[in-house]
Amino acid sequence: MTAGHRTSLTPLVWALGVTQVIGYGTLYYAYAILAPAVARDFAVAEASLFAIFSVGLLAAGLTAPKLGAWMDRFGAPRLMVAGSALAGLLLAALSVAPNLWVFAALVIAIEIVGIAVLYDAAFATLAHLGRARARRAITHLTLIAGFASTLFWPLTGWLVGELGWRHCYLLFAALHLLVALPLHGWVARRPRLAEDAPGAAAATAEFGPPLQGVAARVAFWMVAISFALGGVLTSALTFHLVSTLQAVGLGAGAYLVAMLMGPAQVVARLTDALFWRGLHPVRVAIIAIAALPLAMLALLVPLPVVVASVVFAILLGINAGLSSIVRGTVPLALFGAAGYGARLGQLAAIRTVLGAGAPFLFAVSAEGVGMRAALAGALVIGVAAVAPLLVLQARLRSGGG
Repeated sequence: MTAGHRTSLTPLVWALGVTQVIGYGTLYYAYAILAPAVARDFAVAEASLFAIFSVGLLAAGLTAPKLGAWMDRFGAPRLMVAGSALAGLLLAALSVAPNLWVFAALVIAIEIVGIAVLYDAAFATLAHLGRARARRAITHLTLIAGFASTLFWPLTGWLVGELGWRHCYLLFAALHLLVALPLHGWVARRPRLAEDAPGAAAATAEFGPPLQGVAARVAFWMVAISFALGGVLTSALTFHLVSTLQAVGLGAGAYLVAMLMGPAQVVARLTDALFWRGLHPVRVAIIAIAALPLAMLALLVPLPVVVASVVFAILLGINAGLSSIVRGTVPLALFGAAGYGARLGQLAAIRTVLGAGAPFLFAVSAEGVGMRAALAGALVIGVAAVAPLLVLQARLRSGGG
């Protein structure tokens, strides 16, 4: 492989990294910051805005399999071009929404379109263009995209104060149309790495040939169940992170300890990028999912509350940091690039349907039976999430798939 081949994925990863920061920043993280201003403008409760967003996420999950199949059929890079154009136009329309009903319809449409420009589409693009080196590229991409919340939470807060929520959404539309769209257009014109590039075959065989037949179907459902149960806990616990820490007695320090989750995500991703490149993605997934029941255990065993809370936040960060990687690398390692977009869509649909009501159910459980009982229930779910991956790893080791 020439030096050009070796470095050819670097500009691609950076281009997609910029678009992922824009995508997650404008389509996901900014919403919570803008919701109070939107609620005041339409004279509705903020809860109504979050209900709309939840419906949008659920609709996106349900349409993910179809969009994933389109990634395989038409090419994920082309879908990202169309997605950027639609996202920009919908955000522009959102800035002039005359009432809550129009606003709600546009938000739901935006979340559906988001499937075409966020992680799953970017992962499918890297699998399509990067071939054997897609796994490392996915890890590097998540490192860049991890700055979306760090950038857009304070940026959105400043913009809404200076410009108002409507002009804020108009600016977000411009980012998609003037930055993300040209970058995705450039990505779509990139050539794929040559099939016969030296080293490509060895890299492809690093984790064995793709699973086929019954072995592939069994492995798919093991991954789907594990990722879905893990997603339920991640969704519930990250949403209620501060309130959970306060409930176990941390008090005002909960906000400070919760901030440890972000650095823990970065450290986990750096560890994967630097030291775990030869580790099978299923093993990385086991580490990611196992962090969840261990986090529950930290709050349930008799430890000083500060120590337990710090361990809890760090373990949640490790889970969040690695989960975004393994959702792309595990299907690629197990099943190969053929049909990759469709599989990502199917996994997203299962994960979303099960996880949509997780924050609400956790809150109800904590209020009804107490936080310790709710955490004990979460611990059981966490163990159930790890179990299928442990079985899958044993089957892979034995050669049974």
